[in-house]
Amino acid sequence: MNYWNLYDEIIDGLPQDIYIDDYAVGRPWTYVRAGDLVGICMTIPAYSRPRLRKESFLGCSLREAGEYVRSWQGQEASIAAAAINAFYNQPSKVEAMQGFHGEDASAETLDERKKLEAFAMYTEQIRGKKVAVIGHFPNFQKKWEPICDLSILEMQPEWGDYPAEAAEFLLPQQDFVFMTGATFANKTMPRLLELSKNAVTVLVGPSVPMHPCLFDYGANGLSGFTATDAALAADLVHFGYGTDIASCGKMADVLPHFV
Repeated sequence: MNYWNLYDEIIDGLPQDIYIDDYAVGRPWTYVRAGDLVGICMTIPAYSRPRLRKESFLGCSLREAGEYVRSWQGQEASIAAAAINAFYNQPSKVEAMQGFHGEDASAETLDERKKLEAFAMYTEQIRGKKVAVIGHFPNFQKKWEPICDLSILEMQPEWGDYPAEAAEFLLPQQDFVFMTGATFANKTMPRLLELSKNAVTVLVGPSVPMHPCLFDYGANGLSGFTATDAALAADLVHFGYGTDIASCGKMADVLPHFV
């Protein structure tokens, strides 16, 4: 299997008649709006390569914008991934994939929404297991370290983390792998999915494109996000109002049984 083909499948389904009205690159999030559709992606801090696109993304179709997810310039790839997510993570598509389970759709407060994050939903399943988490996520580590054999891998490791390069050795040994959706934009996802093929693998976070083809490439769950408040999402990114993007949307969890 050529895991890089996942980009072709995801890009090929994007519409050519929906156009970008607004976008912004912030830290840590990048945002794209196309009409009523809103997409979010973590901003990839990779600046060593020049941008492929010389003009603005305003007025660009989602299909054309999505092509730039192949760029090795981080901001450009982040805009492209957010454009992709604006289409695939829209509420109607997520609902069609049975991504909203009663409580997801009805959760109104931020605290209620956080209870539905992947790290809350899989707590019982990972007890006593070997678990790798790719990327840093808030609030889960203290809860999981006592109940599983936990390894955290990071491109910018903190104390106790494994460097990203350890994935080649660690991931084939794991029972569960949880990887940030930012791996889609930074292009590490194909190799990480291949290394995790013997594990239960869950893609996690607002950067995850909720596209069913990812199940064909080894994902066992998509624990993503759909933005429902375009104005708030724009404010959070344009003006840097904190980092809790969860306040402008709802969690969504898609399993392969719907396909």
